[in-house]
Amino acid sequence: MTTEDPREYWDKKAATFASGERGRRSGRSRALYEESCWRYIEPVLPPIKGSLILETGCGTGRWVYRLAPMGYQVVLSDLSTEMIRHASERVKKRGMSDQVTAYHALDICDMHPLSDEGFDLVLALGVPLTLCSDPRRAVEECYRVTRPGGHVVCDASNRFRTALDLARENDLTQLAGVLDTGRITRQTGLTQHHFMPQELASLFQAKGMEILHLAAVCPFFEFPTTKEHVSILDDEETFKTVQDVFRRYSEDPNVIALSSRLLIVAQKKP
Repeated sequence: MTTEDPREYWDKKAATFASGERGRRSGRSRALYEESCWRYIEPVLPPIKGSLILETGCGTGRWVYRLAPMGYQVVLSDLSTEMIRHASERVKKRGMSDQVTAYHALDICDMHPLSDEGFDLVLALGVPLTLCSDPRRAVEECYRVTRPGGHVVCDASNRFRTALDLARENDLTQLAGVLDTGRITRQTGLTQHHFMPQELASLFQAKGMEILHLAAVCPFFEFPTTKEHVSILDDEETFKTVQDVFRRYSEDPNVIALSSRLLIVAQKKP
């Protein structure tokens, strides 16, 4: 197994993200994921006038395409220079350039070019905490750039579900390691950190932030979504049923423990 530099790895992936191919392969599971997150983002959106939102770990951009048309000013940040380049091109093509105030190729663990308390809302979705080198430092940076009274919304991979998936796949070599430490090395050679639900909450509580929600994202699905799940979601009634189940059970502690992805909403004290 060769270890690849994370920046180089994501630079190579950028063109695929920008092409929309991943979205096409995921079908309506993408809509389920976005709806699962948006229902927690929407209630903490700041007033539009004068507010600034950071989408960190943005890839080629996801939430900016909802937020910019609403009138928000957005800053986009990602580890990968190529992701940021493609994000800039896509924003321009959609006529949203006036709403994006800056683009930064930054590690979420070190966002020093961004000023202290500069953002009303920080979105760290797409599991940048899982993919980064130091989750504790990443949370500290998200806290630093958030204004008093502002919010951070992020998702991360769940170590219990990861362990279950490893056992189901008969891949037991890393089972104990991921349960004990949350760390797992993927075939790419990149190391990830997967969290216990309370562990994720504790990272934010250690900074004195209030946890408003700890939830499951698409709790019974895998990431990436299996072909079978992608296929069954084409049926409208099935889609609505699954959507309803996700909404009703997303904050059940037993369901959270089984979810591939965890989502947290934290508020910085005013």
